[in-house]
Amino acid sequence: MLRNYLMMAWKVLKRRKFFTFISLFGTAFTLTAILIVVALVDHQLSSSYPETELYRILEVRDMAMSGDENQWSSDAGYKFFDRYTRDLPGVERMSVYTQSDASTTFLDGRKQVFQLRFTDPEYWRILKFNFLEGAAFTDADEEDARLVAVISESARKRIFGEASAIGKTVEVDARSHVVVGVVENVPVHREIGSSEIWVPLSTHPMQGFFDRLMGGCQASYLLEPGAEKEQVQAAFRERLKRVEFDQPDLYHTMEGLPMTRLELLAQDMLSMDAGHTAPSRLILLGVLGILAFMGLPAINLVNLNISRINERQSEIGVRKSFGASSRDLVIQFVVENVFLSAMGGVLALGAAFAILYASTLLPQLPYSTFHLNWRIFTATFAVATVFGLFSGVWPAWKMSRQEPVSALKGGQS
Repeated sequence: MLRNYLMMAWKVLKRRKFFTFISLFGTAFTLTAILIVVALVDHQLSSSYPETELYRILEVRDMAMSGDENQWSSDAGYKFFDRYTRDLPGVERMSVYTQSDASTTFLDGRKQVFQLRFTDPEYWRILKFNFLEGAAFTDADEEDARLVAVISESARKRIFGEASAIGKTVEVDARSHVVVGVVENVPVHREIGSSEIWVPLSTHPMQGFFDRLMGGCQASYLLEPGAEKEQVQAAFRERLKRVEFDQPDLYHTMEGLPMTRLELLAQDMLSMDAGHTAPSRLILLGVLGILAFMGLPAINLVNLNISRINERQSEIGVRKSFGASSRDLVIQFVVENVFLSAMGGVLALGAAFAILYASTLLPQLPYSTFHLNWRIFTATFAVATVFGLFSGVWPAWKMSRQEPVSALKGGQS
């Protein structure tokens, strides 16, 4: 029976090409947009190279220091992390590093810009980089503030061509560093791992960099297996009470929190202060946004379906005259609509795949690799099915209620 419904649906869709095109376009456009947004968010929040254990990582990006009349919000200073946040219960490893910022060098007399990040040795133990040559710098390199560097595959190609880079020097901000390792390129959207050149944190040239409570550093905490993030966050809040301020007459309170990537995204999207986040609110807003985005084209499809059904009044009347039940007619028209929506889902998958692939070629997203996985694929078809049901049930039910004589007269009593 289902096979007959599908064959009939295909013939009907070919018969009314204009309605079919409009319906397919609305469904495909809506689902394509949803797929792209979901895929981008999925790549932002899921574990991927080199953040392969992101589900175990908490990050501190922003802190706030305040007094009775003063407020200072920025990333924290090395002194804060080093003195007050080491050895938190439930934390296996902790790393302190800077953001990836532009650094200039000169190659054959030409100015070149690379992304530079200062890190400690624990950084290489928390993140899982693929080394193409050499290895990461060591604890001894950090302790002795040796001018060594790990560079990306693309940086090696720009500086040394296809030759090996190990043991050669690269100039970073007018200082020569010896290359000790080369890693596979990191996508720019990996918040912790992305850069082109990494050097020991102890070599940071800024005077007073290691003596500040605020400014210059971020941190990541790799949780012990089975540890709860709430435990770590509670311990972090307790440490904030121990902070001794350099200017107690200006500042006496510090706020901030190690957060998951989802919590950080919620903090940014909802413009919340340091230490405050509402991931459940962000998820709710996202779901409501998707439903609203789906609702508008669904309403338009309801109207299109009603118009399409009205043009088939004679067919409906004949079928009812020969004994077709209202249930049979409803099933037929719902199957047609779900079939159409499924076709729109297939088109949406193809369009989303093409757009995501094209986005990896943009210079603004270097080394990015967006793709659709089976989880998103399955969710898309589930959404397409719901979409088809939602926009087809009401017109089908309304049509099935007509009497045969009325239907044969074109719906006029």
